[in-house]
Amino acid sequence: MHALKVLVVDDSSRMRSSLTQSFHDLGHEVVAEAQNGVEALELINELHPDLVTMDIIMPEMDGIECYRLLRSLSYPPRCILISALAQETRVIYAYREEIDPNHFLVKGASIEDLKNKIEAVFNQTPLPLPVVEDGGEA
Repeated sequence: MHALKVLVVDDSSRMRSSLTQSFHDLGHEVVAEAQNGVEALELINELHPDLVTMDIIMPEMDGIECYRLLRSLSYPPRCILISALAQETRVIYAYREEIDPNHFLVKGASIEDLKNKIEAVFNQTPLPLPVVEDGGEA
């Protein structure tokens, strides 16, 4: 995979720093960091990153709301929601009709898990609607 332009969005500076280092280790360029969804939307419109990682729980605008708004862009970036809650069934269930489960990654995941998640989201269209159990789209 070619080097990606990445935007890292998290209200924790420690988490942003950790993710930035992981992306550098994987050969990608972090073009900016943001503390919330409002900042993220401004930077996405300005920088057009290939990939955005986004915390779920943040002040001003959380990652879920920002993810929803990204769908309105003509060329949305790929997105990974990274949260301590990302593997919890209740979180995935709550958003099962609007967020593909492949777009969740737990905070503190290994660099190998991050690499695999990146590959998974780039093997799909940007921000796909999940397939519901009856075989149709939500």
